[in-house]
Amino acid sequence: MPAALEFLLWCVALATWLMLLCGLVSERLKRLSKLFSHLREIAFRHRVK
Repeated sequence: MPAALEFLLWCVALATWLMLLCGLVSERLKRLSKLFSHLREIAFRHRVK
């Protein structure tokens, strides 16, 4: 297999893994953000009362 083709395949594989990782991290950060906003809402609600 030519070296250029092998390099291209490695780049495609790396890009695929990076996209999957970024999607997973993004999903986790959304959940974490929702949790923090919910906790902040609860904390301020108790201060007002």
